[in-house]
Amino acid sequence: MDKKFSKFLVITLIIATLIFPSVLSVTGDVSIIASRISEITEISVITGPESNKPNTTLFGINVTVEILNRDDENQTVVECADCYPKVCINASFVNQSLEMSPISMCLDSGTYFTYPPSITTEYEVITFYINQSGLSQLPDGNYTLGRPINTASKYGAGEPAEELLTTIQIIAGAINITYPNFTNQTLPEVSLAFTTQFVVIALLSSAIFVVRRKRTEVY
Repeated sequence: MDKKFSKFLVITLIIATLIFPSVLSVTGDVSIIASRISEITEISVITGPESNKPNTTLFGINVTVEILNRDDENQTVVECADCYPKVCINASFVNQSLEMSPISMCLDSGTYFTYPPSITTEYEVITFYINQSGLSQLPDGNYTLGRPINTASKYGAGEPAEELLTTIQIIAGAINITYPNFTNQTLPEVSLAFTTQFVVIALLSSAIFVVRRKRTEVY
């Protein structure tokens, strides 16, 4: 590209920035509703009649769930299926022959839940089988827990809620739990108006420069 033309485009961009400062704004958005597991209070092996499934060990995890409503008024959430427990868990085991089978029940019907401003606390017990008998603790691996919320809209169809995931990492029997934090940070989204304005200005500048250059060559 011609050096004079490059300098001309740079100067044009600087002038456009000064003339249209509002066009260069960066905007973003966050979900009104967010969920996280804020505490795991107990991890245990469950014994009793319900644990008599052959070649398995039944585990239970007690968790505390926080649901944040970032708005200043109540928000009604419509969940397509009402499941118990509402917390989901999956695992990636070091021993790849192991498998997890969570125990849950879902009612196939839309259910309404209303959350006031700030934080609502729930308590859940997650139960699941692992296909090995006689285990005394969770096997080594990575476990992920979350509290999904299908929608976050007063009208039943809106933006999905933000689901923040808690992880349990077990290495050689040592347990490390990582909890997420709520945040109001927005996701950057460059305004389309800026892109459009810049393209138009650049094209016009290019056309003006080419015309002037041709006139200079003719004379």
